[in-house]
Amino acid sequence: MTSTGRTTPSQRFPHKFLVFGITFVLIGAVLLLRTAGLMPDTWALWTVIPLIVGFMLLYLAFAKDGPEGYVFVGMILTLVGLVFLLLNTVMSSVGLVRIWPLFMTITGASLAVYARTKVQPARVTLQIPAAAMILLSVVFLMFSLDLIQRDFRRVVGMWWPVTLIAFGGLLLWLYYARRGSRF
Repeated sequence: MTSTGRTTPSQRFPHKFLVFGITFVLIGAVLLLRTAGLMPDTWALWTVIPLIVGFMLLYLAFAKDGPEGYVFVGMILTLVGLVFLLLNTVMSSVGLVRIWPLFMTITGASLAVYARTKVQPARVTLQIPAAAMILLSVVFLMFSLDLIQRDFRRVVGMWWPVTLIAFGGLLLWLYYARRGSRF
């Protein structure tokens, strides 16, 4: 605010270089993909829309102190837009059927970033499912990309007790973490 009570343009839009910088980088990257022949169809440009909307929501959440829900939605839109952009450009030979677990990774990563905006104990409550989603997506991705040649049912049938061990370890960790914070 100035002495007259008005806000200057730099106060209303304090991070304009950040916003315009990201916008020009995105537009330039998409146009470079197009001119390099990695994006043969112009219709593939629609994939930039979720990226731009996601970045706008993240900007509003972090720079403008917007609603905290914008962090999760912004991360999801940004990462989904990035995956679709990659699928329509450099990964066009890979089908969505093979990389579907990446969407679980995106959700887990978005939840982990969103958890960072929370205070304890809500942070831990969100970080645990985020880590579980990322871990499961890595396992599913190994099967969908044929990195593991065995049948999924056989592997799960053999290794399912590991989930009980992990859950028990998590409960023990939570017990000792809460007990340590009270004393």
